[in-house]
Amino acid sequence: MMSTRSEEWLKMTAEKDLRAYLDKLRKAGELFHIDKNVDPKTEAPALLKMSVKRGKALFFESITGSSMKVIGNTLASRDWIEKALGCGNQSIIEWFSDRSSTNLPAVKVETAPVKEVVESSINLHKMPIFTYHEEDGGPYITGGACIQKDPESGRQNAGYYSLQLKSKDELALRMLPSAQGFDIFEKRINHEKAAEMAVVIGLHPIEMLATAAHTHFDEFELAGALRGEPLELVKCDSIDVDVPAHAEIILEGVIFPDRKEPEGPIGDWLGYYPLVEDRNIFKVQHITTRKNPIYQAILSGSGDENILLSIPRMADVLKAARKAASGVKDVSLDPFLMICIIQMSKRFEGEPMNAILAAFGEVPFVKICIAVDEDVDLLNMNDVMWAVVTRTRLEEDTNIIGNLMGFSRDPNRHYKSKLAIDATCPIDSKDDYRRAQVVNPGIDLDSYLAD
Repeated sequence: MMSTRSEEWLKMTAEKDLRAYLDKLRKAGELFHIDKNVDPKTEAPALLKMSVKRGKALFFESITGSSMKVIGNTLASRDWIEKALGCGNQSIIEWFSDRSSTNLPAVKVETAPVKEVVESSINLHKMPIFTYHEEDGGPYITGGACIQKDPESGRQNAGYYSLQLKSKDELALRMLPSAQGFDIFEKRINHEKAAEMAVVIGLHPIEMLATAAHTHFDEFELAGALRGEPLELVKCDSIDVDVPAHAEIILEGVIFPDRKEPEGPIGDWLGYYPLVEDRNIFKVQHITTRKNPIYQAILSGSGDENILLSIPRMADVLKAARKAASGVKDVSLDPFLMICIIQMSKRFEGEPMNAILAAFGEVPFVKICIAVDEDVDLLNMNDVMWAVVTRTRLEEDTNIIGNLMGFSRDPNRHYKSKLAIDATCPIDSKDDYRRAQVVNPGIDLDSYLAD
């Protein structure tokens, strides 16, 4: 069940770059704008969190210590992203699921907006890199797409990894061994090739979502399929990596294989501070930008990050669940990635559990999965919990499944067990569970109110 969009949103189509997307947000009244100078540690993150609660993107005109402007909370609404992707009448999950099984190779261009300015010297301290949380170990780049090239296949990989500022030209790279990028990093070292990497900041939502997806082909080929036209890429100046031509900022450099420094802590998407660990150092050797570049910030654990990570995974869950149970209508990982809701029209008893098990297999970090009927709003947790309370026989409709795969950072083993809940009505007594409705539920209240 999707919320109603305004006529302004319905006129929008997918754009090529972040700037055009922000213009659409501004015209639709979905963008807050701060002209005052703001501190990147004591003010900006808190203001960003407040904008998340308001459901608006937030544009900072002036950040202390930097000449760059900043955009945050870019992906705070499914409505926004549906329009950015050009979904039409389809739900965003259906649309992404349909297109994510195909690819459209990118095209190479010789010149690009992201090369309008070449920095004469490297000084990352002049970038508006936020320190987000009280106990963070330092400023972090959280909205940078990290791109590497596989030395064997020539295929590029893009993924989001946090980078902690260490010096004017060095960052500690939080890239876990479970990441596809880590495999490429190891391959390059084994082939005695420099571990070259580009960090791309300031992307359109289409490229952001493609970067966050798990795909067997190049993420930017997926971006082309999502957009319906090839993505334009340009080669970096100092390394053999191709980057989106319409990005805002490119950091080019190498990952040191034999040099590590302590990284962390940083408040993460689970809402905690993970352990400080030694991470490889990424050395920035070259920077290009657009004129008057816009830096992109992502607050960990916010709706912004949740939508970025959840949409590609919801598409994966939808495909897997439908293979297990044909009556699956929609899925959600909102408002929290660890909880999956599956909406379905059940044909046989047992189908909901089949769909739930498929979801656990597709997205290992899901901890709780709940199946509901079509009359339950899967985006409304109050409605979902109403179904759990009123439609489940706990001794029969719930299963705790142990010793399953969770995710790599789980020292306390909180995510190795899963809770499966079938909150659908029993088929043989479904009429007993019909919902009470008021007479004439679509009545127009405004027409009755005094002017």
